[in-house]
Amino acid sequence: MEISIVLCTFNYPSVVRLCLDHIRKYADVPYELIVVDNGSDPEQFKYLQSQKDIKLISITENMGIARSYNEGTKIARADYILFMTCYSLLTEKSLSSMLACLKREKNCAMVGPVSNNVSGHQNIQVPHQDINKLNDFIVQNREHNSGASRQVFRLLSHCMLMKKEVLEQIGGFDERFGLGTYEDDDLCLRLINHSYMLYIALDAFVYYINPLVLPGADADSFFKRLKENKQKAIDKWGFDITSYLINMKAPITISVCMIVKNEEQVLARCLDCVKQFADEIIIVDTGSTDRTKEIAQQYTSHVYDFPWIDDFAAARNYAFSYATKDYIFWLDADDVIYPEDIQKIINLKSTLDWSVDSVTMIYNLGFDEHGNVTNSLRRNRLVKRSKGFKWIGAVHEYLAVYGRILHSDIAVAHKSEWHDSDRNIRIYEKHLAAGEVFSPRDQFYYANELYDHQRYEEAIQWYEKFLEGQQGWVEDNLSACNKLIDCYYHLGDLEKVEKYIFKSFLYDTPRAEFCCRLGYYLMEKKQYKQAAFWYDLATKLRRPPENQGFVNHAAWTWLPHLQLCVCYDRLGEYELAYQHNEMAAKYIPNNASVIHNREYLKKRLGLN
Repeated sequence: MEISIVLCTFNYPSVVRLCLDHIRKYADVPYELIVVDNGSDPEQFKYLQSQKDIKLISITENMGIARSYNEGTKIARADYILFMTCYSLLTEKSLSSMLACLKREKNCAMVGPVSNNVSGHQNIQVPHQDINKLNDFIVQNREHNSGASRQVFRLLSHCMLMKKEVLEQIGGFDERFGLGTYEDDDLCLRLINHSYMLYIALDAFVYYINPLVLPGADADSFFKRLKENKQKAIDKWGFDITSYLINMKAPITISVCMIVKNEEQVLARCLDCVKQFADEIIIVDTGSTDRTKEIAQQYTSHVYDFPWIDDFAAARNYAFSYATKDYIFWLDADDVIYPEDIQKIINLKSTLDWSVDSVTMIYNLGFDEHGNVTNSLRRNRLVKRSKGFKWIGAVHEYLAVYGRILHSDIAVAHKSEWHDSDRNIRIYEKHLAAGEVFSPRDQFYYANELYDHQRYEEAIQWYEKFLEGQQGWVEDNLSACNKLIDCYYHLGDLEKVEKYIFKSFLYDTPRAEFCCRLGYYLMEKKQYKQAAFWYDLATKLRRPPENQGFVNHAAWTWLPHLQLCVCYDRLGEYELAYQHNEMAAKYIPNNASVIHNREYLKKRLGLN
């Protein structure tokens, strides 16, 4: 046999029989079964004696988990021991998955499964409490997490697979903890102190029956024992070992997933950034005809083909399906991560709390001639793989994320040097030709594509249709107003320009972007006093959070000050003009306009 199963039992005949049934049905590795019975009633003991496939150890009174596991270890013959209480029910391939993890992970001494109704990192949410309704969930979890594991510092004694020689080395379970609780934390701490590693096999699900909900359970005695054992552990170690183990963090692992097509000009630049923090790189090629795949293979063996079907979400989901690490980090080939942000990601790997489901990062999309950021937004960039988040949308796809979100200050820069600008619009028009009714989101993004292709009249129709539907996110509504202003400027319709500047104020309190647009509109009409009012207001507004839509950094920093300099010069208020020019200089000290204005105003003010 390969595994010795040591099962601790105490009364609850129906639970014990259910546990044995699941062992016999689902233990898919050659095993011997050792049952350590703790003073069960005569009927149950007689039943256990009648079972021909078990080795029975009888303890006349309930001595608890640690004593039971130690007694079972004495007669165990296999190199690996699965310690279980009768409240744990094996499920399909759970045992073989734990064993594979124990053999695979370097310096691993012990492995536990994911379970329902337990504490700590092993806890997993289940759709039903009835195990008979969990088969689909169990299969899905096993397939989704196939071969995946997570290093932890605490495993629970309801079900743990361990190397026998390691247990003997550290001296078995500490029996001072009596009936149970803290014997597992104590064991884990001793293993860690001996430089061993502990893992959860994420593809192994073991159902746990909470003994406190069973008939006759004495919850008061349990919590009293929990308190007493906590003190025993403190007396032994000098501190709260459970809190210590839970708060210890193993670095997360990251799978970087990318979809590419004809990216030979930029791919190596991106992957040179990625290789510094990625534990795994997955590249999905959607039909390259250049050296893209050859370049990708210099960085990773995980390069896959995906026939292009005019669906970005499908391609990204395909890439995600190959990920095996704790978290998935997605990028496009023309993205760049600068050294300071790479270091932030490396630091994040060591500090990220496992309860975080997604980490948003700043996406810098626009830059001026000096390299200053002009436009940015936030994207869910790093997501927990086990959540199974999916991409949605054939074009301008988005990642449907929920749960606990961490907003980081890490930035990714979009440095596009080549782009198939027609592909997105072709996909949209294909869907339109097929009679598809666009959602508000698709209306908005299709309008953006039309705008980018300078098809302004068509873009106006779709932006206005989007706004008329009144179902858009406030940030998209504001962005639509901004693009409509640009469209009407291009078409020379200043009346409509004015309309959509003021319409933006219906969706939220004035934003600096629209105050600056109104200021410019009034400057064009030579109404400098009114223009100065709106530019001045832009300098006093509270900037919205970074996770709200697009942000025009110029409008919130230097632009209104530079324009106030112009307005006050036209109004003959040269001191104010000079002051605002210097305020702009704090943001853009080398800007040609700032330098020119300074010299001009110094002459006006007689400061030379």
